[in-house]
Formats: sequence, structure tokens, C-alpha cells
Amino acid sequence: MTRPAVRLPEGLRRRIVDHCRAEAPNEGCGLLAMAGDEVVDVYPTGNREDSPSAYTVPPEEHFAALTRAESRGLRLGGVFHSHPRGGARPSTIDVRKALEPSWVYVVVGLRGAPTVRAWSIRAGRADEVDLT
Repeated sequence: MTRPAVRLPEGLRRRIVDHCRAEAPNEGCGLLAMAGDEVVDVYPTGNREDSPSAYTVPPEEHFAALTRAESRGLRLGGVFHSHPRGGARPSTIDVRKALEPSWVYVVVGLRGAPTVRAWSIRAGRADEVDLT
């Protein structure tokens, strides 16, 4: 069985990594605008947690991103965040806090060279999604 795939253009990948690096030592985060299985825009946000080990997109920034995406005929279909001192795999906290089973969860590992991986998180289980 093949894994699901999401297309993440290189320019958007760079914007995600740049935002996450700028937010270090805390976790950086933001939302993903989708058209089908393609990320077509990213909305970097603040991190309400102001923490190196947790993130929450501020509600007002979530609403602004939702409004902007929908005004362009897009949908919010995912979130990204970083692990400033770790790898690009969802933590136990990430899995527990994942509330949108249809979303893609992009994790940026900043230990060493940045690594970007995507995940589907449903019913307490994280399965990797191919990024193309």
C-alpha cells in the first residue's frame, strides 16, 4: 500500500523553515492553505505557548488565516511547527493535541540540518505522509 502524498513546493518549504529558524529557541508554527493535496500558501503565526517544547496557534491568527484562505477559494488543511532541538517526528504531546484528522501535520526538525516531514494524525496514531 502506498502512503498518501502532499505536494509542498520548495519556496513554501523554505518559508516554513525560515520562520521556524527565526522563532528558535521556541517552537515556530503556522497554518497551511491547501488546494486538494497541494500546499499553496503558508501562514506563519506566533506561538501562544512561547515555548521550546509546545505550540498553539493564537486563535486570532488562526481566524485571520482561515479568512484569508477562504477568500481565495482555499481551505486550511494543515499546520506546521518546529522541534528546535529535535527531529521531524510528532511528539507525544503533538499527537495528543492533534484535533483535525483530515489535516496534514508538518514537523520541522532543527537539530542539525533542517528536516521537514509530514504526518497524518488520527485516533492517537501518527503515520508519515510523503512530501513531494
